[in-house]
Parts: sequence; structure tokens; C-alpha cells
Amino acid sequence: MAGKIVAISDTHFGDKSMLLDDERLVDRLAETLAGRGEISELILLGDILDLWIMTQMPALRESRYFIKSLAGLDNIKRIVHVPGNHDHQMFMDAFRLEMVALIKQGKLATPRFMPSRTYGESVFGWLAGPGAKAGFSMAYPFLARTVGGREVVFTHGHHLDFYSNSYGWVRNFWLVRHIMKKRRKKATLHDIEMANIPFCGAMSVVPWVPELVNEALRFYRILNWFGRLFRSRGMQQSPLRDSLIKENYDEIALLLPQLEHPRPALFVFGHTHLPGTGTLPQSGVAVANTGSWTKTDKKEAPNRTWVELDGDLKLFRLGRTGEELLDQLEL
Repeated sequence: MAGKIVAISDTHFGDKSMLLDDERLVDRLAETLAGRGEISELILLGDILDLWIMTQMPALRESRYFIKSLAGLDNIKRIVHVPGNHDHQMFMDAFRLEMVALIKQGKLATPRFMPSRTYGESVFGWLAGPGAKAGFSMAYPFLARTVGGREVVFTHGHHLDFYSNSYGWVRNFWLVRHIMKKRRKKATLHDIEMANIPFCGAMSVVPWVPELVNEALRFYRILNWFGRLFRSRGMQQSPLRDSLIKENYDEIALLLPQLEHPRPALFVFGHTHLPGTGTLPQSGVAVANTGSWTKTDKKEAPNRTWVELDGDLKLFRLGRTGEELLDQLEL
């Protein structure tokens, strides 16, 4: 695939921490992207909406200016949404429509979730409206691209939680670990997603009862507090290169074979809100995290970041006067 690829994630429209509800910030981002040359693909790498906090219609209203602004740029050819855990419902909605179409055709075999499923339309495309200059699509749970003859894998990153030895496993995957142990079977990506569906499904109905949102947030804050408490000080040495991102190295190495791409040149993910770059020590696979567009009190982790791939990998931050290069990796 020729041209530049840009990946941005974790805008969390619907959550109070979102930054891009500020139209002036959206305008600055759009102006900056417009000056980056031709972008063959803009990847919205998950948690664009926060459907654990807000139901879909109001969350879409919050994101509308952002989506329309991106869709109106002349230099962006395609926009692909790869849902994460907080906007997982958007994939499930597309998957259900796919099953309805199969039923109408008399085909009653349930399609497997893996390998990655793709859809030629997206809710964001409908939101952008007929004036959109870029085509919209959706892929889940990952997207693979060949850039300059090198393989690149993009995924939101919530599947990494299954392999985590930290507090994160409490949130999603303790049950599937227990089941797999009883079966004496190695979990596949399909198995991991089967565990993900009920958890994300339950969280996506929580916003219909606002009182439940407050209780869920209280529980989530407690988990995050313990996560910060037990995080190794040795991983805080550098704000970008390797230090923060290496917390996920073991999980990434275990997940990649499940994506049917065990040794890509580059693995790009979001989810943790900790932007950075690094290299897996055993395989030499380059790794990059897109960061987030949410308010943060983590001084070691800048926000308003994105990843750009055009031969080399570059990590940018939106500063006061435009893009600021935070880090760069040769591929």
C-alpha cells in the first residue's frame, strides 16, 4: 500500500476526560493533518466512543464535529475504524447485521469472529454524511497492512489484558483463564474474544442506568490505583522509548501468533493511553502505542498524540504551533 498511514486512538467521546469535544482543538488537529501530505489511510484505533459511559446516540453527537472534520479533508483517502473495548458495541452491531443477512439467505452457520472481520460501511461513515471525501470502513479485531514490503499489524490492544499478570486480568479475563485451565487447552483469539463479548456487552448497557456508571467508575478507579501502586519504578525512567511500553512486551509477544502475524515489522496499539515506541527483545518486532486524546494527570505520558507510518515510524504530539515529533524508529 502506497502512501502514509496515520493511527489515532482513545478519544473517548462520551467520557468527561475527552479533549476533542473542543472544536478549536479539532480544528487544530484537522489543520495539522491537512498539512501532512497524502494520507492513504487514517486508522481510528479503538475507543473512539466511550459506550461504557454514554449511550451511543449522545456519544455520536459528541463525536460528530470530529468525524465530519476528518472526513472533509482532501488528503485523506480512507478512514478505517478498528473498535476497542469501550466501543466494542459498534462491532457487535455490525456483526449482528451480518448474521441477519445470512439468515435471510438461509445460511444458519454462525460465522467465527476470527480471523479479522471487515465491513465496507461504518457508523462513522453515516455520521460523516454525503459530503465525506474519504471512504469509511470497519475491521475487527485487527488490521494488517503491507507498507514498503513490510508487514504492519494494528489493533486496539484490549486483548493484551488476557495475558497480563498484573491487576488488569481482574477486569476481563479471569473466567476464560479458569475455563481454559479446566479444558487443558491453549486459548485462541476466538476464545479470548468469547470472554470479551459478555464483559464489554455488560459494560455497554451500564450507561442506560446512570447510577451504575458511577459505581463502575468507582470500581475502575480502585483497580487503576492498585495498578499505579504496584507498577515497577524501573519502568518510569523514560517518558517514551521502551520504558512505559515495555510493560506490554510479554503480552504482545503472546498475542501476535494469535493474530496470524507472529513476526510483523511493526505492531501498533492503543488502549493503555501511554504513547511510546520500542522493540520486542526476542523477535525484534518494532512496537508503537498511539497514546490518547483524554485529560491525564500522568506527567510521564503526554496526550494529544498519534502515530504516523511512511517508511519510518514517527510518534507525534499536537503542540501549540502544530505537530511535535516525540520519537522516531527506523523500520
